[in-house]
Amino acid sequence: MSERVMPQPVVPDPHAGPSLRWAILGTGWIAARFVEALQQHTSQRVVAVGSRTAARAEEFAARYGIERACGGYEELVASDADIVYVATGHLDHFAHASLALAAGKPVLIEKPMTPRLAEARALAAYARSRGLFAMEAVWSLALPRFSVVRQVLERGLLGDVVEVHANLGERLVGHHRAMDPAQGGGAMNDIGTYVMMFANEALPGLRVLAAHGQRCAAPGAQGRGAIGQFHALLGDDADRQATVSASMLADTPTTAYIAGTEATLSLDAPFYQPGGVAVRFHDGEQLRYEEPALAHTQLFWEALEAARCIDAGLTESPLRPLDRTLATLALMEQARELMGDPIDPLP
Repeated sequence: MSERVMPQPVVPDPHAGPSLRWAILGTGWIAARFVEALQQHTSQRVVAVGSRTAARAEEFAARYGIERACGGYEELVASDADIVYVATGHLDHFAHASLALAAGKPVLIEKPMTPRLAEARALAAYARSRGLFAMEAVWSLALPRFSVVRQVLERGLLGDVVEVHANLGERLVGHHRAMDPAQGGGAMNDIGTYVMMFANEALPGLRVLAAHGQRCAAPGAQGRGAIGQFHALLGDDADRQATVSASMLADTPTTAYIAGTEATLSLDAPFYQPGGVAVRFHDGEQLRYEEPALAHTQLFWEALEAARCIDAGLTESPLRPLDRTLATLALMEQARELMGDPIDPLP
């Protein structure tokens, strides 16, 4: 077994390296947090923002000092930006990322890349055919703490991984969009992406063995509600197991662990954000990595990874290659089918 030393993160200097000109497609909450993170912590430049209406784009641009506001997405992707960050609704990701790729722009696409696996496969194929960079914006994987997690696994400190668990819960029952299935809302897309991603990273090759969800309608919503929470059991060909759960009905511990034959790695809550990492061995010895819990102020790390890859001539990130995104989306789709909650087919 490897020497018992906690690795330190291997990450770029936020103020060094290549600086790209970013176009922001969408003006919602996550777009605002992304822009704030870039402007406060990096040398990346946000040069354009686009919305469905000129007024909304202009308001966002004025708030963040962005030089160009576009009242339409076609105008945005035709700008002189180096890359487009797609931050619209889940069900719009495919159309908007395709629009940017068609204009010759690399893309960083908010998670899930698309809720429909078929669309994600088509988008990946299109990016590859155009020779353009495309990456799903699962910001967790670019954080320093996840660099530590990867190194722990690569060095074999845990021994053979036998079990994985991830839980995420945040009460969002009053959030109309998040609870509206017509807008791609529900526990799977909004937060289930993280737990499925974590399981898939720790144990590649999983399939969903069982899944159950509880439906919950948002106040004032029409028709059936979205899946408000779910639990799923996953396994691989070696019978290694993962359990994942996500809830928008309650605040849950939001922790995760990877258990091996020699040691267990656990992530402080919330596991998908910045924070500490612990490795506990069977004989009681513990290793610890500390990191401030700075939440979404650290979204910039995924932008640095995109900039690094594009500068190096890469069309996919080794932190989140397209095939791994597709594997996670396949798990999400399998769970939906077992819960009787497929996304409506394309019109």
